[in-house]
Amino acid sequence: MSHSLKPSLWRIAAFLVLFSGAPSGNAQEASSVPEDVRSPRAALDTFLGEQLRAEVDWETVTATLDFDEDTSPEERRLVAGQLKSVLDGRGLFVRMDSVPADPEYIDPESRQPAFTPFPIRLPEFHLQRGTDLAWRISGSTVRAAGTLYEATFSWYARRLLDLLPPVVERSFLGFTLWQLIGLAILAVLAWIAQQLLRVFFRGFLVRLASRGSNWAAEELGAAALPASWLATVWIFRRFLADLRFPVLVNQVLNVVLDLTLAGIAVWFAFRAIEAVCSKLEAIAAKTETNVDDHLVPLARTVLRVGSVVVAFLLIAQSQGYSITTLVAGLGLGGLAIALAAQDTLANVLGSLAIVGDRPFQVGDWVLVDGYEGTVERVGLRSTRVRTFYDSVVSVPNSKVVNSIVDNMGQRKFRRMKHMLALRYDTDPDKIQAFVDGVRELILKNPAMRHDYFEIHLNRFSDSSVDVLVYCFFRVPNWHEELSERHKFLLSILRLAKEIGVDFAFPTRTLALEQDAGGADSFPADPAGK
Repeated sequence: MSHSLKPSLWRIAAFLVLFSGAPSGNAQEASSVPEDVRSPRAALDTFLGEQLRAEVDWETVTATLDFDEDTSPEERRLVAGQLKSVLDGRGLFVRMDSVPADPEYIDPESRQPAFTPFPIRLPEFHLQRGTDLAWRISGSTVRAAGTLYEATFSWYARRLLDLLPPVVERSFLGFTLWQLIGLAILAVLAWIAQQLLRVFFRGFLVRLASRGSNWAAEELGAAALPASWLATVWIFRRFLADLRFPVLVNQVLNVVLDLTLAGIAVWFAFRAIEAVCSKLEAIAAKTETNVDDHLVPLARTVLRVGSVVVAFLLIAQSQGYSITTLVAGLGLGGLAIALAAQDTLANVLGSLAIVGDRPFQVGDWVLVDGYEGTVERVGLRSTRVRTFYDSVVSVPNSKVVNSIVDNMGQRKFRRMKHMLALRYDTDPDKIQAFVDGVRELILKNPAMRHDYFEIHLNRFSDSSVDVLVYCFFRVPNWHEELSERHKFLLSILRLAKEIGVDFAFPTRTLALEQDAGGADSFPADPAGK
């Protein structure tokens, strides 16, 4: 039995070795790929590392690029050097720990075997896995090498480098002599350009202001200084690559210059915003309402915050972060905040409605949402009303818009309605003289309305004969109203004293009956007590 099992065991072992232990076709092909191009990290490490050696192995370097077969060795060497110079000139330092070492790497966006080290700052430079499973710098990148090189370095700087004598190639403090000389020349030229641009911008902006009735001339003139520095730093940033500093030096300088550009841009934006807000303040001063006067500072704050946010986004983009992703994230975050703070958004929209509809202005006496007082401030979220108890009530703008607003401050006339109680024993002729006298007082008073008032004997009350005084004061505020009312009432008292009319006060007459015996008769107690 044991002899019969031996052939079967050998067959099983052969089957396992053939189908399980033997390497697959892909594994065999992957093992045949050279180590220098087996993964994106290996290809980039070879491409950059070999060019840092004292004696460059150009055959190894060019093997990491996807050239056409008919490309000459000189052209291959030129393209490899150009791409390395582009990365160095733009300060694009490749961190190898961020480059995938997986030979089977797939780009998450394109779903292709490709890798782009700098998708924002240099999207034209990317690696791709070929049919032979080797990772190389793509053919499209190779074809764009000349264009990228010309866009990075100025043509006259390239010409000048070819004409420099060998003596300027000497090293000093880690840099060549011509690099230090070029840096000094670039700094001097930038300073001269700043002075000339400052004069130019000041004249241009002042002329621009004079065309608009000389509005904000001082503010626009002050914007000339940041405008000149903005152009100067941009010029310095643009031509920094021509100095051919090492990649780490360019990276640090580019970050510093980008931050400086952003700071100067915010400085210039603040000056420009101040000029625009000065124009808005002049326009607001000509309107009847003063609500928009208080919204100009709000607009100034919003514009300043917006300029800082834009500067932050531009800095993030210059450092390789996707501004689209940031804006999309801010948009989603803003949507979530808006959904969570609908009342706040309604109040903000309410403030815009108040500015557009102008139901009141600051200083008006209003009755809104059950609160009465003087409007102190119209803000982005609420309207502040100082009550007559000297307390401050913040009414949300959404309630102000949706409630009935009784604006006492917009009254052209302030009504007075009063009943003057005269004694019953007053002579009718004196009553008529009194009524006519009150009418004369109104007609002679410049602070009262003369085209409409009513002074009449109106009714017989329990203890007086009542004269209706219905008139209006033409005064701008409550203080003036009280003052004029005081004067008018005093003149009525003087008139009554002059005519001989007395005012009544509540009285009651009690009549007593006497019976035949002379005793007082009182009504019987209904309860029989």
